[in-house]
Amino acid sequence: MLYRTANPLWNPWANDRRLIELYRRRCRQESEEMTCAAQAVDILKNKVVSGDTLLDAGCGGGYYFWSFETRNIPIEYFGLDYTPRMINLAREEICQKSVLPPQRFILGTIEDLDIQFDHIICFNVLTNSPHYALPLERLLLSTRKCILLRESLGEKLTIRYTSDENLDKDKRHMRVYHNTYPIEEVISFMEDYGFMVSSIKDLRTNDEVEMVCNIPHWWNILVGRRYT
Repeated sequence: MLYRTANPLWNPWANDRRLIELYRRRCRQESEEMTCAAQAVDILKNKVVSGDTLLDAGCGGGYYFWSFETRNIPIEYFGLDYTPRMINLAREEICQKSVLPPQRFILGTIEDLDIQFDHIICFNVLTNSPHYALPLERLLLSTRKCILLRESLGEKLTIRYTSDENLDKDKRHMRVYHNTYPIEEVISFMEDYGFMVSSIKDLRTNDEVEMVCNIPHWWNILVGRRYT
């Protein structure tokens, strides 16, 4: 894997103190478990056999690890993020409170993935990417068994590249993608790479629009199982 990372001068995820502190609380289990993290475990629990590997792509602080750990899911967890500050947070908070070695948290981009995992989850990441195609291709090629996506998916493509008032005050010149992708197109894309795909209702939003940074998001979960 190539260890290409984001330029911190243009990386919004490295310049939002409130977000980082929220992630720190989640890493310390001081914040309520995310509904989508619990749902990811519920979807995967009957698909996992002992020793299977799982990549949390765009893991942030790696707090999804706790959702698997507290339910005794026998998975070998790895996290990937391109923001050094997030990987450092995961290593400081998760590794010190678990048996995970620091090497389980990988600094790098989804686009540079060149190793395989049995299962991959990628939640709330591609929506904030310039487009889904390249990172999703890498994820699909890196999945042996099952992939889970949670993204804003609707009837048509909507690209939004907007300012974010949640960023630190001196960093609000940065813009962030909040895209919605055509769900049928994304499903077809996944099928072209050898996956049987189903759509599952997101339990947090129940098919209702959610406003994030004053932008509408239609969260859906896609489950892709590789044909054998």
